[in-house]
Order: sequence, then C-alpha cells, then structure tokens
Amino acid sequence: MIDYDISPDMRQVLVEVGVEEIPSQYLRDLVTNFGNLIVEELEAQRIVVRNVKALATPRRLVVMAQARKEQDPLRERIRGPLLASAYKDNMPTPALLGFCRRVGVSPGEVETMTEGDKVYVCVDIDQPIRPLEDLLAPAVEKAFSRIPLPRSMRWGSDDYRFIRPVRWCSLWIDDTFVPVTIAGVIGEPKTYGNRTDHPGALAIHSIASYEQALARGLVMLDADRRKQVIENEANDLADSVRGHIDRDEDLLEEVTELVEWPTPFLGHFDEAFLEVPAPIVVTSMRVHQRYFPVWSEQGTLLPYFVGVRNGIGNDLDSVRHGNEKVLRARLSDALYFYRADLHHPLSEHRPQLDRVIFHAKLGTYGDKIQRVHALFEATRDRWPLNNTQQEHFKTVIELYKADLLTQVVQEFPELQGIMGEIYARHEGLADDVATAIGEQYHPGFQGDHIPQSPMGQILVLLDRLDTVLEGAAHGLKPTGSEDPFGLRRAALAIGRILAESAIWQYPAYELFALAGQVLAVDKTAVDESYDLVMARLEHYLDEVHHIPEQRAHAILSVSLPWYTYQARLDFLTKIIHDPNWETVALAFKRIDRVIKDAHVPEMMPEWELPIEQTVWEATQNVLNHGGSMDEWWIAIQALSNAVDALFNAVLINDPDPAVRMRRASLLAYAREAYNRFFDLRQISV
Repeated sequence: MIDYDISPDMRQVLVEVGVEEIPSQYLRDLVTNFGNLIVEELEAQRIVVRNVKALATPRRLVVMAQARKEQDPLRERIRGPLLASAYKDNMPTPALLGFCRRVGVSPGEVETMTEGDKVYVCVDIDQPIRPLEDLLAPAVEKAFSRIPLPRSMRWGSDDYRFIRPVRWCSLWIDDTFVPVTIAGVIGEPKTYGNRTDHPGALAIHSIASYEQALARGLVMLDADRRKQVIENEANDLADSVRGHIDRDEDLLEEVTELVEWPTPFLGHFDEAFLEVPAPIVVTSMRVHQRYFPVWSEQGTLLPYFVGVRNGIGNDLDSVRHGNEKVLRARLSDALYFYRADLHHPLSEHRPQLDRVIFHAKLGTYGDKIQRVHALFEATRDRWPLNNTQQEHFKTVIELYKADLLTQVVQEFPELQGIMGEIYARHEGLADDVATAIGEQYHPGFQGDHIPQSPMGQILVLLDRLDTVLEGAAHGLKPTGSEDPFGLRRAALAIGRILAESAIWQYPAYELFALAGQVLAVDKTAVDESYDLVMARLEHYLDEVHHIPEQRAHAILSVSLPWYTYQARLDFLTKIIHDPNWETVALAFKRIDRVIKDAHVPEMMPEWELPIEQTVWEATQNVLNHGGSMDEWWIAIQALSNAVDALFNAVLINDPDPAVRMRRASLLAYAREAYNRFFDLRQISV
C-alpha cells in the first residue's frame, strides 16, 4: 500500500479523517477531491507532491503521498523607486534608503530593471525555505474545508460543515505525528477498526504501523481489494448451489463502499416465492437489500442470494437468518400484491388515470394519454405500421401507464413498465402490445439501449415529444444544472431513437413541427425543443462515440433523416482526406463569405452571362443526384470549378443592384447544393 522506496529529499505523508458512515454514492468523489485539494494546497506552498493515493471506506478518508521535505527555492525580484529618485549627486536618497531597510539589504546590493520606458532600482531576494512539517497541517486543514459537498450539515455547536460528523483524525510525516485539527476535532496518533469487530481505538506509532493497525482492526482500505473479495467469494458461494451471479457493476461498487471488511454469505428463501415474477424478487433483493441474486445456468432465478456483512463477527448464521427473515417479509408482501393485481386487468385501471396528476401545469396522466393519441393520429401514416399494428398501438397508448396504479408498482416504483408488460402478457394481449409497454422507459440513462421494437420506439418518441414540447411551452425548461422535470433525459431519448433507428424516415424537424401543431404549441417552444434535442444528442455523440459536437452538428443540422447520420459522417470523414477536398471547401467558403445570409428567391432570374449559366447548370446537376453521396461528390467538384471560374470572371458584388442580387441568388442556390448532406459552415477548412 505504501511505497517506502523514495528519494532522500522526499517524505511519506499520510492523513486519515474518521467519520460516521458516508453514503456509498458520495465516497469516491469525496476522497478523490480531498487528495486533489491537498496536492493543490501544498504545491501552492512550493512543496512538490508525488504518487498520491486517495483511499476510503465508509468510515474514513485516507490520502497517502510523497512530499518534498522542504519548499522549493524561490528568488523574488522586488522593485524599488525610480532610478532617478534613488540617487542624487550619486548618493542614495531617503527613498532608496527606506527601500533598502524594508527589504533588508544595503544600497550597494541593489540593481536596476526596466519596465517600459522607466528604470527602477530592484533587488533579488531569496525567500526563506520552510520545512514540510510547518506547512502540511494548514494545507490539509484548508483542503478538507474546501471539499465540494453534495450536501452538508453543521455538526455540534461550531460552524463546521461536512456530509457526516468527523470523529477522529491523524496526520503523519514518516514516523512523526503532526498536530492537526479538522472540523474542530484534534488529531491523535490513533485509528479505529471496523465497527463490528474492533470498534475501539488502535494506537499508531508511524505510517508503517498504520497498516498494521488496520489489519488488527479488520479494515480493508483498498476498495479494489474489497471489491475483488466480494466478487470472488460471492461467485464461489453461488457455485456451491450450482448457480452463478450475473455481473452487476453498479451493485458491486455500491456494496464495496458500504463495508470495511467484506464477509459474503449465502442466504436462502422459500421456493414458493418464485411464483413472483423475477423482476420483483430481484428488485426486493438488489435495490432494497443490496443482495446479489443467484441464477441457474438456464437463466432462471434460484431461491438463493448472496449478502455481504461488514466484518466477521461472532455468529454469521444469525446474520444470515436475520437477512432471510427480512427478505421473507418483503417477498410475502410482493406475492400478496402480485396475486391481487392479477384479479384486475390493466384496462380497469385506465379510468383512474384521469385523476392522477402527471404535472400541475400539464394535467393528469389521462390528459397525457389523450395527447399521445392525438400525436399518433396526426402521424399514423408516417410510421411503418400496417392496419393491425396501428390498432395494437392504440391499445398500447391506452394502457401504457396503467401499471402505475397496480399494487406492485406502488410498492416497487422501479418496476414501472416492466410490470405493465408482465400483466399484459398474463392477460393475453398481443406480444407487440406487451413488448412496447415494457420498453417505454428506455433509454433510461446514458448507457441504456433504445427500444428494440417499432411500437416501443414510436411510443417513446411520442411520449417524450409530449413531455418536451409541453414542458417548453409551460416554462419548465432546464436551467444550468437544474432539470427537475427531466427534460434533458427525455430530449436525449428522442434524439437517440431518431438517430439509432429508421422508425422516422423524414427530417427530424418535421416531427417536431407536426407535434407542435397537434399540441397547439407555438413555434418558439417547437424550436427550443428541437434545439434541446439536437444539443443533447450532439453531447451524447461526443461523450460516448467521440464525435466532436461541431461535426455532429454539421451532420444533424441538414434537413435529412437523422438515422442517416452515421453514413453521412463516414462519407464526410472519407472525402475530407480526398485531394480535391480543399478545392471544394474553399469554393464553399468564398460563396459563404461573400453572400452571407442571402436566400434563394422564389423565382430565379434569367442568367445573362455564359459563366452564370454554367454555375446554374452545375448546381442543378448536383441537386439532381438525389441520395447518392458518391455522385454528389463528383458533381460538387465540377460545381466548385465553375464557382472559381465565376469569381475569376466577374465581380459578385457588382455596383449595379440588379446584377448584384442576381449573382447572390445564384450563389445562394449553389450553397444549398454544397450543404446537401452536411453543413459545411460547421466544418473547419
């Protein structure tokens, strides 16, 4: 853990801050920021810091590092009075003498320096070099006070704030304890073991003895080690009952940050509870109890789970039985709720949705369902659904929110949509209806997949369109880091489905415009919603697929279906490396620079010069190549040659207004040909 092979001028540093249990989701960020801030504070004091390790358990934040034993030298030039004011008749003036007394030098030691057209006297002073021992504690104390907190509370009578109370702290340089006070707690040369096995204090005599004390107290400081122990032992326990544990990185990370000394154990529950659908059982275990479900090789749930105890304790069987009892109670409730729900078809819940508020400004869920129905009716001929599928989709819209009123979902809100699909299948509804209901919450987060079925994709599009457009129209737009209505997430879902599926085969803006008309939303809200969706998609493509936002915008801003973005991106990447790219790009740049915001007129004028006719015909040739990008590329090179010839032959901004307008109209038309597949204005030339 600690590297003792360091150079003679470096010292080993360790700080431990003991706290009440910190929520697992905040632990990594807190200790990482603590380490970074300590480095920042020490480097501001000219102390070199290397090999920083920020480690944490629920009850302690620990930073280890190597720091230079003293400050780096610093020679500082101090400016004095003007040279003309420093001497009179070659003798030091009171101004110079006063300066020399202030900096502690004699008049014979001063030099001169020039700033602009003025000359001053100056002196170079070597700043005192302070040892690490003098600087470390203030740096650590200040760094701790600067840790960004997701939430903070004031503990005790003083104004110290942290996410949890600080209980102890300790600061060391090699074998030397350094006095420190953090959040009002005075440091001592001691630590504590895990709460189960060794809650008392453990003396520390050096950094080396700190590791030994943690071992005696059964504290595993390295999160990666805790994680590996949990994963290995949990897999062994599952294997002992001929099962396996599906890798669940989020749960594994969470449990790792909940314990200081992990002790996995195998629990069992009554097979009768397997009557309950697996998602309910898994949610009871995973979300509510932080257990790992055990699966058979066939992918079915087995009546076992793996829990993780903090510490070893005296009686693991008692711990196991206690956890089994808790789970039994939860599953008993779940079984009761599930059986009760089976007596009521989803359609029975639909009328009650007219009384359940979706949002105070947007009405009830019943209102939302009616709006989604209206959106579908206005666009039904645009979707790849036959008559039977269209009727099925009407059923989807009518029932997709009905499971909100089932007892299972009210007890387990995480199962919205999932239970709707389960109940729909139990009722014998069509497979595509059940599947679409089950897909309504995808994508739920950045790494999630979009719905796989056509009906699921259409449902999510229409549902999120209603949310985003109505939200924009009623002033619910996200601001800064605040997005209480989840419009950014809804916008990304729209963008990803339009880009990752071919369900909507028209320009994206057409869908927003149609939806705006149906929902009676003004054009400002439509444009704001469209811009939000495009911005979220561009950010996603940059973050996940490493497509620069500017290039993504060049692709998406063209009036073509978004699902073609990848093909257009690949083609753009290819032609940028073509030897003729520079000629094409520069021709476009000349056009764009000269005509600026000129638009294509409704009626094109008559061309008077042969070169104008040549550009016109070359432009028509580009636009007549339809969807073939290869043919467009050949034709756009010919147009670029014609454009260059036009610029060389005539003055575009002719003194005659009629001539100037005619040529601007011609070039505006040509610019549209250049921007057939991507907006070249967004691409660096």
